[in-house]
This record gives sequence, C-alpha cells and structure tokens, in this order.
Amino acid sequence: MALMEDGSLARAGRLRFGIFEREAALRAGLAAAVIALLISRVLLAATANLAEDEAYYWLWSTHLAGGYYDHPPMIAYWIRAGTAIFGKTEFGVRFAALLSAVAGSYLLYRTSLALFRDRNAALLCVIWMNATLLCNASAIVATPDTPLGFFTALTLFCLAKLIETGRGAWWYAIGAGLGLAFVSKYTAALLIPCLFVWMIATAQGRRWFARPEPYLGAAIAVLIVTPVVSWNYAHDWVSFAKQAEHGIKDRPADAFLSVLELLSSQAGLATPLIFIFCVFGSAYAFVRGVRFGNARWLLLGAMSAPILLFFFVHAASQKIQPNWPGLLYPAAILAAVHGFLAVSGEKRVPKWVRASFSLAPWVAVAFTAAAFAQLSLGALPIDAKKDPTARLKGWAKLGGEIERLQREHGAQIVLTDRYAITGELAFYGLDPERVVQVNERIRYASFPSPDEAKLEHAPALLVLRQGSDAAPVSRFFGNSSLIATLTRDDGFRPHDAYDVLLMTNYRGGLFGQAAGEGCGAALNRGGTCN
Repeated sequence: MALMEDGSLARAGRLRFGIFEREAALRAGLAAAVIALLISRVLLAATANLAEDEAYYWLWSTHLAGGYYDHPPMIAYWIRAGTAIFGKTEFGVRFAALLSAVAGSYLLYRTSLALFRDRNAALLCVIWMNATLLCNASAIVATPDTPLGFFTALTLFCLAKLIETGRGAWWYAIGAGLGLAFVSKYTAALLIPCLFVWMIATAQGRRWFARPEPYLGAAIAVLIVTPVVSWNYAHDWVSFAKQAEHGIKDRPADAFLSVLELLSSQAGLATPLIFIFCVFGSAYAFVRGVRFGNARWLLLGAMSAPILLFFFVHAASQKIQPNWPGLLYPAAILAAVHGFLAVSGEKRVPKWVRASFSLAPWVAVAFTAAAFAQLSLGALPIDAKKDPTARLKGWAKLGGEIERLQREHGAQIVLTDRYAITGELAFYGLDPERVVQVNERIRYASFPSPDEAKLEHAPALLVLRQGSDAAPVSRFFGNSSLIATLTRDDGFRPHDAYDVLLMTNYRGGLFGQAAGEGCGAALNRGGTCN
C-alpha cells in the first residue's frame, strides 16, 4: 500500500505539477513577486510605526520576566534581542520576527522534503506560505503569534525528521519545540492532543509509547515552560486565568454569523484560494493518513484539521480572533499543496480546479500587495476604524507632540489609562519609566513601582481618549486643566483623538496597594473609582 501511495505521489509530481515543469515563465514571475514581498517586508518593518500591542511588548522587553499578564514572555525576549542589535527602533523591535519568517520558510521547505522528497513541491509550499497575508503580517508586526508560528514549524520539522529517520533523538527536539511554542503563546497547548492523535492512529507512532525518548522529550518541554508556570504561581495564576477568561467571555449574538466571521477572517489572512485548498488539504491528509495508516499524511492532517475543527466549533459559542488559528497553517499549507498533487496523480482533476491551484499564490500576492500599499500609502478610501493598517500610523507624531507638551509644562510623568497608549508613548516619548498606566497595574508586575515623588514635586500630564472621564484620576490632584486635544493621523485622514490634561498639586494615594487605601487600590486592581 505504501508503494502504491509513493507511486501515485510520484505520478502527481510528473504529470500535474505544470507550474514548475511546463511553465518556466510563470515560475519565475511568481518567485519574483514573492521576493518583492520579502523586500517590502523589510522596508515596512523599518518605517511603519509600531502597533499598540507591539509597543506594549517592547515595554515588556525593558523588564524581562518569566511571564506577563497577557502572554508568556517569548516575544519580549525576541524584541530585546533585536533592540540590543539595532537599538530602540521599529526595525530593532521587528528584527527577530523578520528573521523568523525566513528561518521558518527554510524549516517548511525541509519538512516538505523530509516527507515527500519533491523539491519543486517543497519550493511551492514556501511560496504559498510567503504569499499569504498572515505570514507577511507576522513578519512585520511583532506579536506572540510570530514566535508561536516559528516554533510550530520547528516542531513539525522535527516530527517529519522522526518519520524519515526513525531516530528517537528527534523527540528531544520535538519536546523543545513544543516547550518554546508554549512559552510563546498558550495556544500551543492545542498541539499536544494533535500529537497524541498522530501517535495513536499510526503504527509508526504507537511504537514510541514503549520507548523512553518521547518521555524525555516531554521532560524537556516541562523544563522549558517551568519559568512561565513559576511566574503564574507567584502571581496567583493571573496570566492563565486571564487567557482562560478571554477564551469564553465574548459570546456572539448569532452563532451562525460568528462561524461565518471566522471563515471570512481566515480567507482574508490566508487569502481565499489558499484557505480553500488548506481546508481541503487538511481533511484529505487526515482521512488518507487514518485510512492507510500513513504517518506522513496523518502528521499533516493531525496537526491542522483538529485545530481547524476546534475553532469552527468554538466559534459558535465564542468570538474567535482572526489570528488565533494561525498555528495550523504550516501543516495546512503542506497538506494543501501535496494533497492536490496526490489527487491530480490519481484521477482527472477538472480544469477549473487546476486553474484555481495555479492562481492561488497569485491571488495571495495581490492581497498582500494591496495591504502593503494601504499601509505605506493609505491609497484605499477605507474608514480608519475598519482599516487594520491604521494601527501602525500616526504614533510617532502623536508621541512627539506629547513630548513637546511635557517639556513645555515641566511634567515629570505622563499618566494613561490604557496599555495601548502607554506602550506607544513610552516608545515614542522621552523615557519609558516616565509613562505610567494608573489602572491595571498587574500588567506591570515585573516593573518597578511608580515614583510618586515625581508627582509630588512636579506637574504630570494625563492622556485620555477624547471625551473620557478624567475624574477617577483628577481627584488625586488639586488642579487639572485641559491643555490640548491631539489627533493621531491615519495617513491622509484623522483616526482618533486624545485629551491631554495638566495635573498639579498631587494629593497622594493614586497607586495605593492596600484595599483600605480607597480609589488608588481600586484603580490598581483594574476597577473603577466610585
């Protein structure tokens, strides 16, 4: 049976892979287009302002710890490494993300070769991945999804080498990959049941239950995640609890529409045709792997199809953010490309399906190029609140204007009430230690306590979204006055506005820790002042 499968796959490579065997001009054009996207990534990473979350994660990198309120710490380590080389710049913040996209592409290529030994197909998998909006966004915007994607690709590669070589030592690398993925983002936990499915459903996987290597690999994974668990233990499991709540709190009004929203978001990030082929490929690989007990196919199916199904089912009862399913795409793209080639080698495929397969990466390149143009030029007439690229515009100018006001009024500290604006003003302002969020102080558990002496001996600025109530903070000061309303521009259009208030005569208690210290303690816990 294995010989039959290998033979059909070989016929697929010979008979149906027209893009690379019979259309040299198309191959060169597609490769050139993807290379142009790679160059554009570097330019945009160096010039686009940091998104709110990126600036917040950069703030983490100034105080490294075993964990943080929102996520595990890997992205902070990556940003710290990049800024250690390139300084406090946008490129420094994103350098590790850019590098991981290249390294991850190499891992994807080697994974494809380890499983199917077809260089043309392996190259096509790399092109498909690098054409998607998801891959390009992850390379430009440094978030926990970026290291998660890389370490997921690393784990998949190690599993492919395990299948190819049969050497148990690969389990140590698999354990390290899983541990590092979890230290990147808790969503990596979904990979563990997928791995068990692969082990249980194939003879090649089941034999490892009687060997010590998988258990030693698991020990390596546990050792790697221990600092994250330890940090959570020391902080009342706050990060685990926050993410658990985050996964159940946003219930959709309409389950059907919520599932459609998830589908549309994935079609946008993976781009439509590639997403359709990924869904097909994941299902095909899973069914073929189970039916024939083929470890190669089941690896791709088990590492993608269950995750996709989980999020589809979960979307009926919970709003799913578009980036959450991102870890399934390394396996899904491999399954999409190789699944189509296998089917085309076994039966006659309709011309429109073959045409769709050929067009898929071109459509993806067009989607990504349009997004890049919008980010760099703002050419499309999209409302700023509906334009994802608006998150990366206008922050440097806004930070400079608030820095000017800080100098003019002799303010020692800038106070905020949102983590997003805190990170942006810390990055684009004078000194990150002089920008302080007054509420949700658990976000800064690893940071030094705010220096209230600076509030006692000098004015402060309070920056709030325009129209927000300043009373919860102003009651801790003798005087407060609005001195400016500043607009953050989105290219040629205004995006949002911020009120800047001058605060003087500090009364104390804003950052009180004890429950009996009134409003300051409530703000510290993320509550409100009554």
